Amino acid sequence: MTDVHFYRPPGLRGAFSKRALGLANLHLARRIDHFDADGVVPSAVADALAQEPDGFVMTGDLSALASDDEFVAAREAFGPLLEAVPSAVVPGNHDRYTRGAVRERRIERVFGEYLRGGTWSDEQRRWLPDETSSEPLIWPVRFRLGRTDFVATDPTRASLRSSGRFLPGAIERAAELVDAARRDGQQVVYLLHYPPLDEAGLPYDHPSHGLKDVRELLAALGRSPPDLVLHGHAHRCWQTGLQAEDGRQIPVLNCGTTSARSALPDRTAGYFVIDLVDGRIEGLRRRILSEGGRSWEDGPIPGRRPG
Repeated sequence: MTDVHFYRPPGLRGAFSKRALGLANLHLARRIDHFDADGVVPSAVADALAQEPDGFVMTGDLSALASDDEFVAAREAFGPLLEAVPSAVVPGNHDRYTRGAVRERRIERVFGEYLRGGTWSDEQRRWLPDETSSEPLIWPVRFRLGRTDFVATDPTRASLRSSGRFLPGAIERAAELVDAARRDGQQVVYLLHYPPLDEAGLPYDHPSHGLKDVRELLAALGRSPPDLVLHGHAHRCWQTGLQAEDGRQIPVLNCGTTSARSALPDRTAGYFVIDLVDGRIEGLRRRILSEGGRSWEDGPIPGRRPG
């Protein structure tokens, strides 16, 4: 799942900050009418639990304006899923919306146990810290769940724009985690908020909305290929693929927002159910909110399938 954007109106002080731009975007562009996290996410969580998943990942933008109230609301809504299955979360740019949100480590305070990485313990029902875990949290981190490693990254930052950039050395450290997982015989899923590629399979390098260092990321993914890349950020569902240097195709998937109410097939609320077996996608379904908005059903997946 991704990009649910829980929203709670800020107080007067919060309205005279960067959040003022976000409020204008939400209200003047009517984005506030597009998202319905409070109404949609609990039903999405219930539907996901009915799929009996082995694990759950969230690729960012839990919040709209990075307020404490928004993170608490998101934690409550996702609680049944987070507490039932091993779960990993990476931040989105809206979760780092202001310098105050970064300085006060708001998302870390509420979702810390699902951000720090580690090795899953069935006995203790939690992530046990390992060599990739640290406090304070330093990205990237690795989540090891059985024979699957999730390499989780965070190129988000507090900025007037929606663009992102990895910290120095972070792309290389993530590639090292991918390589180490492969040496251990693991299948590898790479997590980030920003799209590496657009719907056409071209670098997603929009100057105000993409990754500033997307080409460096693509080069690293080509040299140290994971088995699957999951992202969010663009509120449309698509699938594409990246060719690695060894000739393999790496599926790159974006389920789109999991909280929108839209009549457009690629923009309606949805999430992916992925069967990854021995590094290959054996099954891929997109669960979408029904036209009446009262139930969930399998829906189309726009975009080209990776070869």
